[in-house]
Amino acid sequence: MIDRCALGVALFVFGASALSAQAPRMKLDEVLQVTASTSGDPGSRAAYVFQADRGGRKGQYLHVSPGKPAAAPASGGAVTEYRLLGSAPTPLPEVDVLGIHYLQVRPDRREAFEQFAATVLHPAVGNLRPDLRLLYYKAVSGPDAGKYITIFALTRESRDKYWPGGADAEVLKTAFAPVKVHTKPLLTYLVDGSANTDEKLAAAVYESREWSDFVLVTPKR
Repeated sequence: MIDRCALGVALFVFGASALSAQAPRMKLDEVLQVTASTSGDPGSRAAYVFQADRGGRKGQYLHVSPGKPAAAPASGGAVTEYRLLGSAPTPLPEVDVLGIHYLQVRPDRREAFEQFAATVLHPAVGNLRPDLRLLYYKAVSGPDAGKYITIFALTRESRDKYWPGGADAEVLKTAFAPVKVHTKPLLTYLVDGSANTDEKLAAAVYESREWSDFVLVTPKR
């Protein structure tokens, strides 16, 4: 005979585990509406709220809405619209960490860089690992219009896996080894000194010297 009490406890534990495994995440889109803020309150705007916990912008909030704009930004902040360069490496992932690297592209090489990102970088690193993808976006409007970013699309679990304690894991070095062939060409598009070229780093050149990790703190309402 089934012990109903034991069965109830087991079902509760299973249910709790399932819920904890389904942590809130945001599905990336080819278009992102991003507002920098000093507040973690999304207000009436249908946005996800991220806060930087590492990097040069630690403490800053980002209100992020995937897709076309649907509402005015909270607190009157100015929205920057980012668009993926080229076709999306599908399907785009669900994340709770945005590792944002702020690229400085040479003014005379902007069009060539966009072509390089779309045709070379995205096929190489846009699906680098199932839980680690590098996606290149351009700001087409707003206060950061004309600038470029690389998003290291991650989850908390994958960040801890690849950068345990903030250091490179061996699995990360293995992942980036085949795509190091693209780093020399990539450097030709970037402003001197803006990329992190430390050869000890697994993602050298793919990483910018200016970066921050933004972690999801408030899911979309």
